[in-house]
Amino acid sequence: MLLWEPVKIGKLELKNRISMPAVHHAYCPDGLVNEKLVEYYRLRARGGAALVTVGGCSIDELGGGPHMIGAHDDRYLPGLKELASAIKGAGAHAAAQLYQAGRYTHSIMTGNQPVAPSPIASRLTREEPREMSLEDIENVQESFAEAAYRIREAGFDAVEIIASAGYLICQFLSPLTNQRDDAYGGSWENRTRFGLEVIKKVREKVGNDFTLMVRLSGHDYMPGSNTNQEAAEFAVLLEQAGVDCINVTGGWHETRVPQITGDLPRGGLSYLARGIKEAVSVPVIASNRINHPQVAERILREGQADLVNLGRPLIADPLFPQKAQEEAPDAIRKCIACNQGCLDMVFTMQELHCTVNPLAGREHQVEVTPAEHSRSVLVIGGGPAGMQAALTSAERGHRVTLWEKESRLGGQLHYASVPPGKQEFITLVDFFTHQMKKNGVEVVLNCEATAQMIEKSGYEVVILATGATPSPAPFPVKDETKVITATEALAKERCIGEEVVVIGGGAVGSETALALGESGTLDAETLKYLLENEAESPETLKELLFRGTRKVTLVEQFKGVGRDIGISTRWVVVKNLRKKGIKIIDQSPVKEVNQEGVLIENDSGETLLPANTVVLALGAAPVNQLAEELKDKDNLVVHLIGDASKPRKITEATREGFDVALQI
Repeated sequence: MLLWEPVKIGKLELKNRISMPAVHHAYCPDGLVNEKLVEYYRLRARGGAALVTVGGCSIDELGGGPHMIGAHDDRYLPGLKELASAIKGAGAHAAAQLYQAGRYTHSIMTGNQPVAPSPIASRLTREEPREMSLEDIENVQESFAEAAYRIREAGFDAVEIIASAGYLICQFLSPLTNQRDDAYGGSWENRTRFGLEVIKKVREKVGNDFTLMVRLSGHDYMPGSNTNQEAAEFAVLLEQAGVDCINVTGGWHETRVPQITGDLPRGGLSYLARGIKEAVSVPVIASNRINHPQVAERILREGQADLVNLGRPLIADPLFPQKAQEEAPDAIRKCIACNQGCLDMVFTMQELHCTVNPLAGREHQVEVTPAEHSRSVLVIGGGPAGMQAALTSAERGHRVTLWEKESRLGGQLHYASVPPGKQEFITLVDFFTHQMKKNGVEVVLNCEATAQMIEKSGYEVVILATGATPSPAPFPVKDETKVITATEALAKERCIGEEVVVIGGGAVGSETALALGESGTLDAETLKYLLENEAESPETLKELLFRGTRKVTLVEQFKGVGRDIGISTRWVVVKNLRKKGIKIIDQSPVKEVNQEGVLIENDSGETLLPANTVVLALGAAPVNQLAEELKDKDNLVVHLIGDASKPRKITEATREGFDVALQI
């Protein structure tokens, strides 16, 4: 495979084509490298990635913030040296990304008013930055250069300058945020000046023998801003200025185009890397949603890029490269693009963890070691909590059996993977199935456990991961025939009419409404066929993309929908609800469901919503009666985990399954 062929970046000879890009973790509250960060990155380097880039690393106190890796003072050097040494000692080359956020900086984090090319507030912070003076510009450029030199002194193999995501260099490049009338604004030449001068000063400081990279927005995805064409033109200038590699990603944080959620197809932004690669001769890295070895290999073989970035995929499975080379793809714990443990945490100033990898961020304090005594363990329930508990128990040397009452493993994952953008969730079932078989877990399907069966089974430890059941309606239902649960709607177990009312505007209700609204819309294959053959006008195709065959209404008793969806994905769900023509009625409690439909009440009075089908998405209740029946059995050690303890998200399920297995 081309993925395993070496490639050269500047003076660096990389052993393969896999790179881990800079990902913010919020692990460094004082900017100092700590054991948590070192061990986290050591494992990723040991897993087989050829290049590991840490960061962002702040170059000054104006455009950084707390929890970022510090690179703006010599006091950070000892920690940086330790980090570089750990990565290189584990078999990867080490790079560090230098970061200045400009108008994306929150003053509450720095104590200073943000600086930017022009005093134009962002939708991200709602703060107006101070326009940079010529002295400010020179100071920031010098700060980039000084930080780059510090990175080299710390023993890193390369330095990367961030010119992506809408940060400072992007702000100078874009006419949306740069309205200066001096040498740094106006014409394209003037708008590129700041970034090119940064590169020139960094190159002068680190010398010609040190590898210099740039992380570039391949398309701002901001109306009126730079496209892939301008990005390619800037890349040419960067190469001429001495840059050794262009690391291409998508647009700004403010864009309305999803770039990292499951709405983006695997490798869907690799075309941006291609646009850059066709313009330059230095190596180019493709990014975003490359979570499968075959996707990575295709991008390389098609000539769209020279390397591929695995960011969140290496959070989900640090051993991704090693497994891709030595084992089956199902052995890889793939990123499911949920954003729950990564971006949702970072955007709310919390430490990064991972929904599917309960070890992420805990490498310095948790290790899966063999158990002192091998015990017989029975796991009841084959959802994510149960599968994780079974797998980790088996990895530690216990003799494990899993009973599942249904005919398949996965539990709620099968329904969670149905809504648009959630297809990756099902890969977690494939991973657990593969790994449990590899580690000798005995799986018994179609086995509904009773307390008597468990008592007679002779197991020493019982882990109850029996999940949850949909909560019943708290209002009168006068026509049961038209009412179904969200699970039944997603499973397509019942006939669903043309007029549908979904009751409950949380994550489950919102995503179920989206899934129902998709019915009858064009799929990707059909759209491609119609476009290629010019069978319909672009206007007609756009209409068919969004207009389904069902009229769907989403009802929520409180203000707003999707309030329990993470900050990084909620806006996508709400946007898609509107695009699909789904009617949203909030602040409207349901009075009853009757033969005609759903009766709601709000400030306007009572309203009847006609419906053939009513979908209930009103939360869930734990299924834990076995725990009650077994609690007084002295001969059994019983643990209750996951939704059976308290209905929550996959993150809590996998974490509890993992942690309970470490206790046995």
